[in-house]
Amino acid sequence: MRPIPRFPRCALPFVLLFCAIGCHKGELLTFNRPMLGTIITITIIADSREAGVRASEAAFSEILRIEALMSPLRAGSDIARLNNNGGCTPVPISNETFALVEKSIDVSRATGGAFDISFASLGRLWRLGSDDFRPPDARQVARSLPLVDYTKIRMYPDSLRISFALPGMKLGLGGIAKGYAIGRAVEVLRREGVRASIVDAGGDLKVTGDKYGEPWRVGLMHPHKREILLAIAARDGDSVVTSGDYERFATYNGERYHHIIDPKTGFPARGLASVTVICSDPVLADAYATAFFVMGGVRALEFLTTHPGITAIFIDPNMKVSASRKLKGRVDWLEKTEVEWF
Repeated sequence: MRPIPRFPRCALPFVLLFCAIGCHKGELLTFNRPMLGTIITITIIADSREAGVRASEAAFSEILRIEALMSPLRAGSDIARLNNNGGCTPVPISNETFALVEKSIDVSRATGGAFDISFASLGRLWRLGSDDFRPPDARQVARSLPLVDYTKIRMYPDSLRISFALPGMKLGLGGIAKGYAIGRAVEVLRREGVRASIVDAGGDLKVTGDKYGEPWRVGLMHPHKREILLAIAARDGDSVVTSGDYERFATYNGERYHHIIDPKTGFPARGLASVTVICSDPVLADAYATAFFVMGGVRALEFLTTHPGITAIFIDPNMKVSASRKLKGRVDWLEKTEVEWF
């Protein structure tokens, strides 16, 4: 195993672990491109470099199309138009965006509102990337908090339109659109004839096939150190997503504020440092990673008892680690770690 290179903080709770390559059929190729507010890394085994370049370009084009459709920062996107006009009138949007908003609301219902795409209504208050960051006071948050309520999103399936019950509401698909984008990119790679790949969007990744007969291995970053904590053997079709309080944060008066907002309080969720979700659907893995972080370990564990298709790893701020028993034998710890299996 080669040494793991250092990555910038925005790049990811997950990094790929590469091993030396012997004489095997197919060429291992990696392509990187900034998209979706992060670095997209596409790793494939292709019959030739030319085929790999063609397939990766098609996958990047698909991600770019989805970004143009769903990014609130892109003028004319579905979400930008909805955020600008949804409080006044129903806004027509694409069937893809409509379906993803519907799926988001389904996750919100299932998780008791721990996942809520209307959290973006608080977005203007939390500017973690600002050089002069200071957290909003409780009164500011309290004034905007009624706008964070997925039940106030009005859906019109017959006409593919959406509106808001309250003026000032806004949606952000950052907690689910990356999962959708990597799923679509994987489908494009398959269509181009790629049988083995990893599409990684800033820690949201999906695996297909294997690596020359061995499972792809992905590494989970230590929440408190710039190093890998563990490696997971990812199976064909696995989606692996991590949400952590170390991904995007700012410090004010010695206290750290991260980007995962609890929809109930309007402030960063507390109780966990990292949540990793593994399941087949990258959209659900993306959404549940955020939801479980907000729910905290106890509520998330209760949820998992009724959803056997999902496995997870929870790490709290004191480095207490809990992991699904189904992951035994698939996880290699790169430093000695006590694990509570559930």
